[in-house]
Amino acid sequence: MIYRDRTFDGERVVLHGNFFNDCTFKNCELVYDGDPSPTFYNNQFIDSVFVFTGPALRTLYFLGNIYRAGEGGQEVVEKTFGDIKAGRIHGAEATTITPHTGDHSLSDNRNNIPNRMAPYAPGQ
Repeated sequence: MIYRDRTFDGERVVLHGNFFNDCTFKNCELVYDGDPSPTFYNNQFIDSVFVFTGPALRTLYFLGNIYRAGEGGQEVVEKTFGDIKAGRIHGAEATTITPHTGDHSLSDNRNNIPNRMAPYAPGQ
């Protein structure tokens, strides 16, 4: 659906594949399930939050697990977010950098032992 020049106030807005142009979101919950991606152009977000569900939420868990996997994981996630901020994520897939750890792994190389941290789960 296409929304233009609309103000959403105090609503739970499902983003799934919608197009938002010159809209204002005030005190809203913006729900994204991971596919298809919504399109935003020239919008305002005032005291609103994003709610991630399904594959979108699983992607956040995955990134959190990679970040906590060790020194290389932090580097990969930080660089990925840098690419997002710079608008360099395009196309059907995106590739991360190779970590600059001694063996190019996500392990905690200070003791040459892989990080055995338990995977992140909701509520932790």
